[in-house]
Amino acid sequence: MEFGVFYQIPCNEGQTPADRYADVMAQVQLADKLGYDMAWLAELHFARRFSVMPAPLLMASALSQTTERIMLGTAVNLLPLHHPLRIAEEVATLDVLSGGRAVFGIGRGSNPNHYRGYGIPIEERNDRFVEGLDLALRAWKEDVLDYNGQYYQAEGIRLEPKPVQQPHPPVYIASNGADTFPLVGSLGHSILVTPLIITVQGVSDGLAHYRDTLAEHGHDQSAVKVVVNVPVYVGETSAAAKTGFAPTVNNYLDTLRSMQNNSRGSSRASQLTYEGIYDELGAIGDPQRVTERLKQFQELYQPQEFMCWFNIGGMLSNEEVGRSMRLFADEVMPHFQD
Repeated sequence: MEFGVFYQIPCNEGQTPADRYADVMAQVQLADKLGYDMAWLAELHFARRFSVMPAPLLMASALSQTTERIMLGTAVNLLPLHHPLRIAEEVATLDVLSGGRAVFGIGRGSNPNHYRGYGIPIEERNDRFVEGLDLALRAWKEDVLDYNGQYYQAEGIRLEPKPVQQPHPPVYIASNGADTFPLVGSLGHSILVTPLIITVQGVSDGLAHYRDTLAEHGHDQSAVKVVVNVPVYVGETSAAAKTGFAPTVNNYLDTLRSMQNNSRGSSRASQLTYEGIYDELGAIGDPQRVTERLKQFQELYQPQEFMCWFNIGGMLSNEEVGRSMRLFADEVMPHFQD
């Protein structure tokens, strides 16, 4: 079992983007030293309280120079919002700077504000995503690229630099809609899932469909990974952890409810409570309880990695997050080592 850390960098009243970035830099450096496998960075736009990280590849590039072994991935880059050749160039550059530690995590996104802000019709997101992924992968693999798609064209393009990882960095696709699971399975890529967004049952059903589709298209299931995002907080006692994690989760839920233009987020937020996250969706408590919760999730989802969301609403101090990360590494991770 592998373990990652996830960030979307909310910035609340009384916080500054510089402070929040410094916290995340310090925490990923700590994760690198503690033996976490992945750092995942989200791309989000135009909503300070929800996120101040519109350019995760820039953040990953900075982290590549201050870490040694941890893999650096996006969870996710919103591929339809960008020209795929530009994204391919930037991911390849990250792979070079990091010595082959880049991970290409992508998704379509569902927030109308993102598409409105970039002047791209949201109705085009599915077709742009599939075409953009095809173009990026071909740009990495082909010496000279000619491409004539619906949205993107290229003639005689030589993409440089090429990634260190050949033929390209690993591809992970976020699946938070029922239609995405079979798409990812048909393409044969690894998958990122978030029960917090689409419910436990939604992920369970979706992963079954994903695995069936992998098999139908002749893809090797051992060559891909399932990564599950889980809110995580470890304390000395379960009571202290439950109390300590509440403010950051409640801030996240309040932020979702305030985002009136994101219908999926606001609708889901109306169904979520901290008690529900504690009981069903998170791994929150002392090391024993967190271990037991993750073993339950392991049996349910059969993942290869847990993506740990240690500060979901951005309200915990760097010191609080660091203590939780250390307890997790010292007293939870060993239970999942082969």
